[in-house]
Amino acid sequence: MEVFRLPRTILCVYECVRLAFLTGAFVVLQPAEYASFPWLALITPGAMFLLMALFWRLNLALYRSYGPLYAAGKGLSVITTIFWLFFIQSSMIREMFLNDTALFLIPGVVFFLVIGDILSVWLVITIIKSTSGGGSKCV
Repeated sequence: MEVFRLPRTILCVYECVRLAFLTGAFVVLQPAEYASFPWLALITPGAMFLLMALFWRLNLALYRSYGPLYAAGKGLSVITTIFWLFFIQSSMIREMFLNDTALFLIPGVVFFLVIGDILSVWLVITIIKSTSGGGSKCV
């Protein structure tokens, strides 16, 4: 059994909080005439990042190969989130400001999702580099 590893635990906790934030954002932004289930189904693939981080936390040696997949998926997530911020419809922005949700969502998306995902990619690359060379050294 491996010793407690802080970087992998931080990554796992971040992914839990990220998924909770996305769920809350989708519930708040859902159109009033639609049920929330189809909209929540859009964030379900994001749970794969949480599972990869959890598997890394449990057994890094066995699931090391998930690292490049995690980094590539997070890179794609950052790019699509930035495009979404640039091409968001003005009607959605107006609705968010009318409902006071913009104070929560826009900074949350910018700082939490974009910067958090960039930091998580950096952390994954750091973990991969620190564990790939020397046998028993695990982060």
